[in-house]
Amino acid sequence: MNDENRMKEIKKEDSKKIPLFIVVFVLLSVLGGITGYMMASGEEKPDLIFEFFDKYSQLFSIFFSAFMSVSGTVCLISGFIRLGSMKKLWKKEDERDDNWDIIEKTISRLTIFTSVVLVLIYFLYGCSLYNVRGNLKFRSDEMLLTDTLYKISFFLALIMMLALSFGFFFLQKKIVDFEKIMNPEKKGSLFDLKFQKKWYESFDEAEKKCVGIASYKAFTIVNTTCITMIIVFIFLGMIIKITILPLLSVVIIWIVQIIAFGIESEKAMGKLK
Repeated sequence: MNDENRMKEIKKEDSKKIPLFIVVFVLLSVLGGITGYMMASGEEKPDLIFEFFDKYSQLFSIFFSAFMSVSGTVCLISGFIRLGSMKKLWKKEDERDDNWDIIEKTISRLTIFTSVVLVLIYFLYGCSLYNVRGNLKFRSDEMLLTDTLYKISFFLALIMMLALSFGFFFLQKKIVDFEKIMNPEKKGSLFDLKFQKKWYESFDEAEKKCVGIASYKAFTIVNTTCITMIIVFIFLGMIIKITILPLLSVVIIWIVQIIAFGIESEKAMGKLK
């Protein structure tokens, strides 16, 4: 097939999608303009929301500290319990083949679970420390109890963040060790800074293919998420003084992902030649 015929096919394929693309783009633009205008015209409500958070920032920090401590501990304990139940199934050697898929799927989901919870713990820890400079200041005699509770929650959040980080790291190590028992070909230690690389290198070709498919799908999902967050932050920046830092953070993550994916794809294609 020559280039001219190929170009005709490309144009034909594009022509089927262009009308829908234009309609969606116009509708989103109109909707965005209307939403931005309505949000910008109501100046008082956003101000009231920020005044509310500023006035009760200590209480919010206390809540997030307590929530992080309780939810993190519950999730950590449930993770160990779930891992223990899978180990019990593995010990039943006569039923090992029948339980293999269940164990593998559960361990995979448990790995995702621990990583997600750990990210949320860091998020809650950040919320508990928000406006720490202002919250540590003595406000008034009426707020004495709140001041005291906040100082206690401040140190509790620091201790629990360290304890939960260590706890989930230990849980992840146990998961990796169990995976290495189930699959002796797996290599790598969580204490090694190059663990991810060594772990990937121990995969067989089928596993690497699955990782490649999953990575591409994750890449497209993150792209969609980033553009959505950018749109949201643009709207918020029109009416609320959030500064450009949230927008800049998303842009940096998005650019790093695109560059990293491009470089690694080029390396992978080079190995195939």
